[in-house]
Amino acid sequence: MECLKQLDHLKMSDFISLINGEFSNHVSVIDRGLSYGDGLFETMSWSYLKDKKILGVEFWERHLERIKEGCSITKIKLPPTEILKNYKEKILRECLRKGIKSGVLKILITRGVGGRGYKFEKDISPTIIFLSFPLRKIDKDTLNTGVKLRFCEFPMFENSILAGFKHLNRIDSVMARSEWEDDEFFDGVMLDNSENIIDGTMTNLFFSKNRVLYTPMIKNSGINGIMRQVVIDKAKLFYNDICEIEIKKNNISRFDEMFVTNSVIKILPVAHLGNKEFEITDATREMVDFFSDKSNRYKNLELV
Repeated sequence: MECLKQLDHLKMSDFISLINGEFSNHVSVIDRGLSYGDGLFETMSWSYLKDKKILGVEFWERHLERIKEGCSITKIKLPPTEILKNYKEKILRECLRKGIKSGVLKILITRGVGGRGYKFEKDISPTIIFLSFPLRKIDKDTLNTGVKLRFCEFPMFENSILAGFKHLNRIDSVMARSEWEDDEFFDGVMLDNSENIIDGTMTNLFFSKNRVLYTPMIKNSGINGIMRQVVIDKAKLFYNDICEIEIKKNNISRFDEMFVTNSVIKILPVAHLGNKEFEITDATREMVDFFSDKSNRYKNLELV
């Protein structure tokens, strides 16, 4: 599947990194993000609209709000918002200087550099990393035909306090993604220990039946993705209703349709999950077009 090759096989030399406000590729070997996964991250799309001469990040304020909440819960010191905005502007303008007009912006905030042991000093300074990667668009044929997913055997870890946030402890997703090597599947669907469908390894999941949209509850595990939030907010423009419910693995046959979301791909229809074949309804095609439309992309950009 060509779209997978574009997404998965990026050259590591293609990224630009800014660490604590300076262009660098190096962090301390005793950074707590490396030692313990002690940190949070956000992934978003950015672009330069040449006709409007606009440079911005999609849904920046939503991403910023989630990472603020995550830092509050994990007791990580977050620098003032203005500093984060300055870092964002600095790396994006460097991208433009190098002729890059769009990409994926990733922010990692670790607790900072510390010694051995889980205990941390209260005055520790966080490590703030901004990364920009190339944006690989999914081809139109894939949007029209949908992708194929599979179920993962490795279960999703459960923690009701951290559920919803993108913390750096993602070994469950790493192990789940290691279960297949070929390009047949776009993503794998992860379950909790009770056989509830939660997320994909890199996506949130939506199902529909009779123009009602359903998405798995994010309660004890999973990520409350920004695009998931946006789709929930906009759902009634395209569907009659939206419901957050528990969805068991053996209940997917009840649904007519499925699509996946994240901040990079936006909305991607699913043709197959396991032995279940899904249709692609007009409502989902309209939603795909809505988020692809240039005027709506402009509205979604938080300007630099």
